[in-house]
Amino acid sequence: MDPPRIAKLLGESLRQCFQQSGLPDTARALDQSCSEMNSVQEQLVNMLREVTHPDIGVIEKVRSANDSLLRSMTTRAQQMDDFLVSLEKQVWGIWLPVVASAALALGFALGTWFANERQATLETIGGAQEQQVLTAPTDVPPQVLPHRRAKHP
Repeated sequence: MDPPRIAKLLGESLRQCFQQSGLPDTARALDQSCSEMNSVQEQLVNMLREVTHPDIGVIEKVRSANDSLLRSMTTRAQQMDDFLVSLEKQVWGIWLPVVASAALALGFALGTWFANERQATLETIGGAQEQQVLTAPTDVPPQVLPHRRAKHP
């Protein structure tokens, strides 16, 4: 018996049994799974650092966006207040006097027109009454007027 040859045959037999058992494939699969899990863990840690970073993190970006939106809304509200003040000044300083002047002119024009219409109506009614007065004596029978006696001295 040759001990090195027996050792070699036993070693080869164990290697074949080991290969047939699937343990090497399982070990490779576990190694790959562990590598992938480590990679995912590193990505997760980096992402969490990015999210929670006090200067460039998502939370800071959201806070910054909210502050910017608040400033923008405050500016717009101030612009609207300024516009309303300007509009109020225009209404009181320009439009109200213009409308009041237009109303005064319209009232004057309508008053003059109504006065002229009334005068024309009165003249028409007055002319008709004069015609009735002029035509009336011809319809009335003549009246005898009493004579006065002359005074004798």
